Amino acid sequence: MAASLFVEQHTDGVAFYINGELQFHSADEAIYHEYLTIPAIALAAKRFPDELLRVLICGGGDGLAGRDILRFPQVCHIDLVDYSQEVIDLGKQDFASFNQGSLVNPKVTIHIHEAFAFLNRLVQEFCAESLQNYKYHAIICDFTYPTSVTETQVYALEWFDLLKQVLVPSGIIAANSVSPDCNTLAFWCIYQTMQAAGLAVKPMQLQIPSFINHDYGNWGFLLASENAIIRSEIESLDLPPNLRDLSLDALQDMFVFDTAIAKARHSVTIHQKDSSQLLFYLLNHLHISNPNKSTTFSETSQINFLDLQDSLTVITNDNHHLLFSDPMSLESLAQSWLKQLDFNPDSLLIPAQHHSQTPEISQEWLGRSKQLLNQIDFPRLIAKLLERSQELTHEIADDLRELQTKIIKFQQSQSLEEKPEQHSQALSINSESRPSFNLTMAKVIVIVSLTLIVSNLAAPDAVFAKGSTSSSGFISSSDDGSFALGFLGFMMTVGGIVWLMDLADDKKN
Repeated sequence: MAASLFVEQHTDGVAFYINGELQFHSADEAIYHEYLTIPAIALAAKRFPDELLRVLICGGGDGLAGRDILRFPQVCHIDLVDYSQEVIDLGKQDFASFNQGSLVNPKVTIHIHEAFAFLNRLVQEFCAESLQNYKYHAIICDFTYPTSVTETQVYALEWFDLLKQVLVPSGIIAANSVSPDCNTLAFWCIYQTMQAAGLAVKPMQLQIPSFINHDYGNWGFLLASENAIIRSEIESLDLPPNLRDLSLDALQDMFVFDTAIAKARHSVTIHQKDSSQLLFYLLNHLHISNPNKSTTFSETSQINFLDLQDSLTVITNDNHHLLFSDPMSLESLAQSWLKQLDFNPDSLLIPAQHHSQTPEISQEWLGRSKQLLNQIDFPRLIAKLLERSQELTHEIADDLRELQTKIIKFQQSQSLEEKPEQHSQALSINSESRPSFNLTMAKVIVIVSLTLIVSNLAAPDAVFAKGSTSSSGFISSSDDGSFALGFLGFMMTVGGIVWLMDLADDKKN
């Protein structure tokens, strides 16, 4: 799907949005771009004082990162890879006064390409022709905020492995990340993933007024290299003149994090290309408020990562499966729910599954489970399941028959109570003749509830009430000719219920 681009004129400048997310505001974009690019290029220039620098920019089609990289006379060539020709056109025209014409500079070569595919091809060329002299001294990753599994691939372990292969040994990588205070686990997930790729990483954070105004929180960057980045290197960087915001003193402060936020880096799983791990963290964000926001920090309330060399994340055979599990797979979610039912059934948590959803929306759907259940013809559902009892385990079939008997008894008792002439007979029904809603019934109701909720959350349009009004076979029927879709929905729900029952049975055994 094509990206939605929007340029908004303000009295104090221009704001640029992609898919509704602010990319920059011209009033303060220098803060973002100087901190993203200048430390990395200055460090590369320090490490390779006698070489002309080759730089790769991934993303950055607005030309603003290129502008600041071109401040360094040592830079002889920049490859800029952006998938959007429309953003490049804006960079050459509407944003030219901001990027100082960087996209038409003869040192810059533009590639309209998806970054992952571009890097894959580049690695193959390097291996085939030994183009070692064409590797990069610095790589700048300036991507948009990811809202899908595909978009998170450029934060995956495989991506950083590719970057290492096209990077000169001891070269520098600088990556735009996410907010360490508003998306704490997602930020540290990227950090730990880079560490797992064999990179020594220094996290940074800073305040960008326009980002703060959009409730993005402090913004995070990651500075990395195969060789450790030490304080003395940062303190002695040679910065170009006429910077708008960046200074050496301010830069050193950017590596300081509140202890509560910093400690969260030990509780994350790394991200790989085919996993939804990072997206899971982004959708179900952990917000760690700064407990000392309005006061002066004490030494013990902060961690300065310039003085800390974190050990690299090591992937072993023992933790390989754990690291690469998919937290948004239906099986993982179901196992999590069943576990919660054992330990804390009163606070069942349903993670958001789509960027248009929030955990609050999911919780609201959970609160409506009673209304959802009222739409189900349970006797018909159980009867349909028992028609296929030969496909079920013996224990599940017996449970369903027991449940069917209890439902029939319950309906009979309700029917008696609703007839005034038989009211005295209804009063004579003792508690033993009424069905007891034991674990069997509770299990079925929970499983059906979760199946319905998952079915709703799996269709993002349902969030906006745009879904079909047709009903499946065991829900109130309609005459709109949608029998085929209704039957398909019925079969999928039945299959989901049986599958969840099997999961519950496996867990018990």
